[in-house]
Amino acid sequence: MGDLPFHGRKEDARRAVAALIGQLTGKTPDQGGLARSVFYSIGFQAISDIQEAFIVKARGGTGEDGVRWPPLSQAYLAYGRRFGPGEKAELRRAAGLGRGNNRGIGKNSGLLTAAQQKRWRQIYSQKLAWLAPRKSLAEAKAIAASIAWKTIKEEGAKTKLEVYGNRQVDILRDTGILFNSISPGYFDGTNYQKPTGEGGDQQVFMPLTDGIVVGTTVKYAGAHNEGKGVPKRQIFPDKVPPVWVERWTKVGMQAVSAFLRRSLEAA
Repeated sequence: MGDLPFHGRKEDARRAVAALIGQLTGKTPDQGGLARSVFYSIGFQAISDIQEAFIVKARGGTGEDGVRWPPLSQAYLAYGRRFGPGEKAELRRAAGLGRGNNRGIGKNSGLLTAAQQKRWRQIYSQKLAWLAPRKSLAEAKAIAASIAWKTIKEEGAKTKLEVYGNRQVDILRDTGILFNSISPGYFDGTNYQKPTGEGGDQQVFMPLTDGIVVGTTVKYAGAHNEGKGVPKRQIFPDKVPPVWVERWTKVGMQAVSAFLRRSLEAA
């Protein structure tokens, strides 16, 4: 915080400091909006730090919060994660596949050619005929299918898991709703506006009498953050890292300094 010259008695200075502490701790009314300005500054920095850590973790790195997210599974990338415009076609071309690679097995779509599909069925039928008298029907079908897939893959066939399951995407940034909800909005030093766009209105930026709460109300954020039914990918760390505390303290002090300077200039 910059130097602020004070001309007065020590008792006056003590009263001024006590009033400052009272406003920041919520024990006295926030006259002039000092506490609001400080807490908004800290909240804006906090949501900025959370978003920056999110970006790093989404790309496979370790955030400043010390958290590293587990990678997305191949199965999810191949069958669950949505594709961007032209992404499927680009992946197919990279794998050497053409328009004829559009056949699947059963009701499932796939990337086999007509010849590969026929070959799969032949192998499956042959193996099933041999296995059926020796295994339960369900087990015989599973083994026969496994052998058929292994054989045609060795012969050059490609599966969705191979072609689509290794694509590079940012984790937890499918629709952009969650990411937008933890992105910093607009802050002019006094007032704060949540980010625009889908998810922005689900951001939590709530001042208290003695602090501020930031976060998100996106319904699936908690499940990912706590690992409920899905791999745990913390958005908000259990413990605030020291580098964040240092940064928040700095912006808080800067907000106090700016407020006092404005007050002195107005006096």
